[in-house]
Amino acid sequence: MASKKLKVGIIGTGQIGKHHIAGYKNIPDAEMVAVADLNEAEAKRVAAEYGIPHVFTDYHDLLAMDEIDSVDVCLHNFLHCPVTCDALEAGKHVYCEKPFATSAAEARKMVDTADKVGKRVSMQLGTLFSPEAQCAKELINKGVLGNIYYAKTSNYRRRGRPFVDGYGTANFVQKDKAGGGTINDMGVYHLGLMMWLLDTPKLKSVSGATFQELDMDKKRRKISGYNVEETAVGLVHFEGGLTLFFEESWAIHAEGGDGDRIYGSKAGMKLSPLTVCTNIGGVESNAAIQVGVWDGRMGLMDENHQAYRNQQTHLVWGLLGRIPMIDTGQIGLRVAEITEALYKDAEMR
Repeated sequence: MASKKLKVGIIGTGQIGKHHIAGYKNIPDAEMVAVADLNEAEAKRVAAEYGIPHVFTDYHDLLAMDEIDSVDVCLHNFLHCPVTCDALEAGKHVYCEKPFATSAAEARKMVDTADKVGKRVSMQLGTLFSPEAQCAKELINKGVLGNIYYAKTSNYRRRGRPFVDGYGTANFVQKDKAGGGTINDMGVYHLGLMMWLLDTPKLKSVSGATFQELDMDKKRRKISGYNVEETAVGLVHFEGGLTLFFEESWAIHAEGGDGDRIYGSKAGMKLSPLTVCTNIGGVESNAAIQVGVWDGRMGLMDENHQAYRNQQTHLVWGLLGRIPMIDTGQIGLRVAEITEALYKDAEMR
């Protein structure tokens, strides 16, 4: 790419858009040149705060700017696919907020459009860029676990459903806007992390169940249009025999889930805190991995390591050709396929 800086346009200046904008502000290699939002007053306020020169109420006007290299889509879930595809067709790379899309068909359209026009499409997936995740991937790539045959991701909130439990908007709990509930909001982070660690295996089958059982404020229930799951469980089978157990909940009577774990023929792994369970000289042993020491050493030895500590730095450096990029678009597609299959199976129960 000819430009020494990646010139970025942001579509959506709501809560997520502001978070992304703050992230770009801290990246010297990124230059924000335009924002677009239907709320013109707020878009102008945000642009003034961050020194962004151009403001639009129609995102098509932003896409018409030749100088923009990459577009950041920070809109409601149901708008991810159409706006992303418009941006790709306009010749821009796209960084899309999670979840990738509200259906597998939409996710496939986004990936296929990117392939057709020769641009990159990426999904916001911050769980990949923690020191624990990066170190875990390093150990897996070096064969420490052996043949990986089983994994599980189990994560709970005690009471944290959007809107009906006090935060966020009703759009989070309406299927036509969000595409789903706890899976699309939080589960995508954990499923996405697992897909990356497991090299995005090809999907074979999914069985699952979803629940909406806990009481909620009657007024909020009435005005929310709440029709998504608060808890989801699934068993995912991949080609080659690898199996993944998945459970995610916005609200459940439990102290917490079991977290993220991967099991192989040579060792097992818990991601937080990063621990490897194996045997040493025939004796069962648990090794507490010194992630901080590894991360600090890599930061000193590898000038590109910082691009694997922050997802937006990774995006910017990747699009500028400085580092190989993690294909979060393909990960987003696989997560959408799993999610849709789980919902379909759950509906039959």
